[in-house]
Amino acid sequence: MPTKVCRPLFLSAAPRVALRAPGPVLVLLVVLGLVLPMPATAAPRAEWPKPAPAGVAGAPRTRQPQQLPDRYIVVYRSSVGDPRDKTDSLEGARGFRAAKRYERALEGFAATLSPAQVEALRDDPDVDFVSPDRPVRSQGIVPLALDDAPPPGVRRIEAGTDDTAREASTANVAVIDTGIDLDHPDLEAVDGVNCVGSGPADDDNGHGTHVAGTVAARNNGSGVTGVAPGTRVHAAKVLDAAGNGSFSHIICAVDWVTATRADADPGNDIAVVNMSLGGQGSPVGSCATTTDPLHRAICSSTAAGVTYVVAAGNNGWDFDYPSAPDVPAAYPEVLTVAAVADSDGGPGGLGGAPACDGGQSDDTYASFSNYAATAAGANHLVAAPGSCVLSTWWEGTYATISGTSMAAPHVSGVVALCLGEAGAVGPCSGLTPAEIRQRVADDAAARSAVASGYGFIGDPLRPVSGRSYGYLSSAAVSDVTAPVISSVAPAAGALGVARSAEVGVTFSEPMDTAATSGAFSLTRSGDGAPIAGTASWSGTTLRFRPSSPLAGGTSYTASVTSQARDLAGNRLSSEQAWSFTTITEVNAAPTGTTRQSGTVRSGGPAQLATDDNAYYVVASTSSPTYTTSWYATFSGVSNSLGSLKVTYKGRHSRTCSQTVSVWRWTTNSWVQLDSRSVGTSEVQVDRLPGGTLADYVSGTSGDGQVHVRVRCTLRSASFTTSADLLRITYTKH
Repeated sequence: MPTKVCRPLFLSAAPRVALRAPGPVLVLLVVLGLVLPMPATAAPRAEWPKPAPAGVAGAPRTRQPQQLPDRYIVVYRSSVGDPRDKTDSLEGARGFRAAKRYERALEGFAATLSPAQVEALRDDPDVDFVSPDRPVRSQGIVPLALDDAPPPGVRRIEAGTDDTAREASTANVAVIDTGIDLDHPDLEAVDGVNCVGSGPADDDNGHGTHVAGTVAARNNGSGVTGVAPGTRVHAAKVLDAAGNGSFSHIICAVDWVTATRADADPGNDIAVVNMSLGGQGSPVGSCATTTDPLHRAICSSTAAGVTYVVAAGNNGWDFDYPSAPDVPAAYPEVLTVAAVADSDGGPGGLGGAPACDGGQSDDTYASFSNYAATAAGANHLVAAPGSCVLSTWWEGTYATISGTSMAAPHVSGVVALCLGEAGAVGPCSGLTPAEIRQRVADDAAARSAVASGYGFIGDPLRPVSGRSYGYLSSAAVSDVTAPVISSVAPAAGALGVARSAEVGVTFSEPMDTAATSGAFSLTRSGDGAPIAGTASWSGTTLRFRPSSPLAGGTSYTASVTSQARDLAGNRLSSEQAWSFTTITEVNAAPTGTTRQSGTVRSGGPAQLATDDNAYYVVASTSSPTYTTSWYATFSGVSNSLGSLKVTYKGRHSRTCSQTVSVWRWTTNSWVQLDSRSVGTSEVQVDRLPGGTLADYVSGTSGDGQVHVRVRCTLRSASFTTSADLLRITYTKH
C-alpha cells in the first residue's frame, strides 16, 4: 500500500470533525491531520473505518512489527542494584545519551544506539535484554457528528440518561495519549508527565482530550457529560501533534504511573489508565518470560495495582494474531475494548446508521474494530460504543470522532466508577487489576443475560463466526450485595433423610446458574467420595438429584463454594457446607413365636423369615368358636423409629375372619392393623401402624421388642393356619 499523508485541510468536501466551543457554536470543517506511512506491516493507526468484506480478516497476514530506526529499549536484570548509577556508567563507557530512564515499571532506559553499542549492551551481564523501540499510533478516526450531550455512547452503557448522570469517581485516572487540554472548562485535568518533549502534558492534537472527556467530562451543562463526570484525569503525553509515538514513550508514562503508587502522596495514586493507542509487537509471552519491554512494564504496573484499559485497534482484524499481535491490546494483563456502532443511545437496533458514518448499523459491531480470534484474547475483551462519539476537544472545543479509541474510555469510566463514586467505595475496591478485569467482564455478560436486547450483533449471544467482540460493558448501578443461601433441604443436621431425596439450595437472588451449579457438590462424609447426579433450577433454587439412591444410614455433606455468584458477579463470601444423614432401613424377621390359641403343628420363626412356601402351621381350637391366635416377637428394634411397616402373608384351610395386630406397650393392648376374610389362597397384608411409633417398641430408649399377632376365627368348623411370611420393615433416625 503506498504511503498516505494527511494534513489539516479546510475543505468542505472532505470528511469533517465538528468542533464547538461553549456558548455560541463555531463550526470548523477540517480533516484531522495524521502523517503516517501505511504499508500492510504498519502498526495500528487512525484511519477511516471501512466495512470489512464478509469472511475477510481485514488485512494480509504478512504484518510484522516495525522498528524505529536505531532506537532501542534496554532492560536491566533485577540484580542491577541502582539503575541510575548503571545508566550513568554505560553512558560514559559506551558514548550514548539515554532519552528515557525507567525505574519503577521496569529498570532500564531508551536510547538511540549504533549496532556496536547494541551488541556491547547485550553482552553486559547486568542487561536482561535489548529490544527495538516500536512505533505506536492513536486509535481514533475523524468523521462528522451533530449530536449534543449527553452523548449516546454514555447513555448506551447506562452511565446516564437524558436527564441524569453519574458522579465523580474516587479513583485517579491517567490518559496515556496526546496529552489533555489542561485548561478545558469541562475537564478536571491535571498535568502528569510529558514523555514526548518538555513542558506540561498539554494536548496539541485533540485525541487525548477527546478520550478524557468520555471518561470524565463534567456534569456542568456547558458541553458533554462523561461516564464518570468530574473525575480527575491525569495527562500523560506519549504521542505528538500528529498522533505518533513509540514504545519508549509509553514505557516512560507507565513508569510514571507506577511511581505514583509508591511515592509519599497517597492522593495521586493512579488506579486506572486509558491507552487508546497501539502498535504491532512480537508474540506475547508471560510476564515472567517476556522480552517485550512494554509488556514487562505493564506487568509490573498491574502488579502495583493499576488497571489498564486499551483500545483493540481499527484494522478490522484480530488483535491477538499470534505472530504479530497488536499491543498492548493483546497483553492478557489489560482490559481490551472493541467498538460497537450506536446511533441513538439505546438498545434494540432502532436508531439507524450513525449520523457521521452511514456504513455502520445501530447496535452492531463496528466494521473497523479489531476483535479476538483466540480464547486467550476473548478472555480480556469487552465492547463499548465507538462510532460517532461526541466529547471534549483541544482548545476548549468539542468534536465527534470514531474508533476503538473512543470505545476504550467508556470502559475506563466504568472501571473508575466500580472502584468508587461520590466518596464511597465501589464493588471493585480492594480487588486486584485481574479481579477488576474479570468483574467488569462478568458485569457486561450478566447485563446482557438479564436485560433482553441490551447487547449487540457480534456479542457472544449473537456471535460472528471466528470473531469475538466481547459483551457490551455496562455502567448500570451495580448490585454490590453478595448473595446468601436462604435455605437448604435436607436441613443441616437432618436425620432419617429418605434415600431417594434430592438436595435443594435456595439463594437470596437469581444466580449465575452455570457457575453456581459448578460450585455445588455432594460427597459422602466418611471418605469424601463424590456423588454423581444432575442439577436443575427452579427460580432461585438449585436442585441436585443423585443418579442413584443414597446409601441408608450414611452421612453426606453438601457444599457450595465461593465460586457461586449472582447475575451481577457477586460471589458467596465463603464456602458453605452442611451435612445430613440418610435413614437406616431394616427388614427384620421374627426372633420367636408364641401360641395363644390352638396347637402348633409345625415350623417356627425360621419359616416366617422369607416367602418360600415353608410354613409355620397352627391348628385351631375345637370350641364352638374355632380360633388360631399367635404372635411373633421381633427383638433389637430401635426406639427411635422413623417408620414402621408390618408385612404378613398366609392362608387357611377354611375361610375365616383374620386380623393382624401390633402390641402397644404404653397401653398394654393390641392395635388392629387389618381385618379381612382369608381362605385357601395366600393373601399378603402390608400395613403401617399409626400414632407414636415408639409406643410399639418395649422400653423407652435403645433397642426393644415388637410383637405382631395374627388371629383367625370360624364358628362352623376347625381349620389350620399356614403362615408363610411375617416381617417388619422399619427405619431409624
